[in-house]
Amino acid sequence: MRLALLSPNPRRLFLRLLATGLSLLAAGCGTTTGTSGEETYVPPARGMPVAWVKGTRLGEDGIFQSAHRGFVSMVDLKPVADAVDHSDEPLAVTPGPHTLAVEYRYSNLMSRAYLPLHARAGVTYQVMIEHGREATEEGRLYSDFWLVDTTTGKPVTAIYHRQVTGGKKGTIFYMNK
Repeated sequence: MRLALLSPNPRRLFLRLLATGLSLLAAGCGTTTGTSGEETYVPPARGMPVAWVKGTRLGEDGIFQSAHRGFVSMVDLKPVADAVDHSDEPLAVTPGPHTLAVEYRYSNLMSRAYLPLHARAGVTYQVMIEHGREATEEGRLYSDFWLVDTTTGKPVTAIYHRQVTGGKKGTIFYMNK
């Protein structure tokens, strides 16, 4: 008799596990991390002095006519809303020091670097990218990032070299350069 009290009822155990699982699932749905206005980057208000940062779009290649894009995805660790969709539009930033997360995208390939910028009011900067394959046995894909002052054409940051992720050898998305 004592053994019967200690052994769990399989149906009751299953129902408890099911209820626990559904509770955890519902709790997870309630705590999704959406981005509120405080968490995303908010450009300066109109009328304030600003600097601008533009993205880059390099020639369209391949079957799908995809462009190689370089753009700002975060400003001071705050994500830019719909950065990929607005990668061709200049982004306003306040004058002063910033850290810009810039991304390279081509089809399903991507890389990211964090560039320091001391923005000056009235100046437009552009994200520059260079992509290719390293001259090693592995021949890893890479992208280089830097910022230039569009008025002078001179670089305002060092060149940041990053490995590209994504893609797969032998697929139509694999970049040969």
